[in-house]
Amino acid sequence: MKAREFMRRDLTSVELDATIAEVIYLMEQSGLSSLPVLDDEGVLVGVISEKDLIRAALPGYLEMLHSASFLPSLNQLTRRLQEMADHPVSEYMRSDVIFVRPDDEDLQIADTLIRHELKQIPVVDEQGHLVGVIRRIDLLYHLI
Repeated sequence: MKAREFMRRDLTSVELDATIAEVIYLMEQSGLSSLPVLDDEGVLVGVISEKDLIRAALPGYLEMLHSASFLPSLNQLTRRLQEMADHPVSEYMRSDVIFVRPDDEDLQIADTLIRHELKQIPVVDEQGHLVGVIRRIDLLYHLI
């Protein structure tokens, strides 16, 4: 089965100048854990995920400690997210986007999702325009 046969055509996405507050709101409202980032012409230029935002908000030394138990104040995460709220998504997005094409086969898509530990993957046409999104559950549902 090809991507075009089971991809979602709901193109919930954000533009480069969307704020982090807008991104978080859209993620919460849509139930999506990541969003494609598009330029003014609808070309996929990045992806922003919950994981990217949490990682950006964590104090740098937290990853070295592998635990929040040594933090002097647990409000640091809240403060950092509030500081980030008005910043554009372009500051925090990943531009090394993994994507599939409409004619890619389900086995290839499944392999890509698992190998890269993705919950969803954008589908782009030959010009790089976003044409759909495939979530892991979309793949499973359409193959059963």
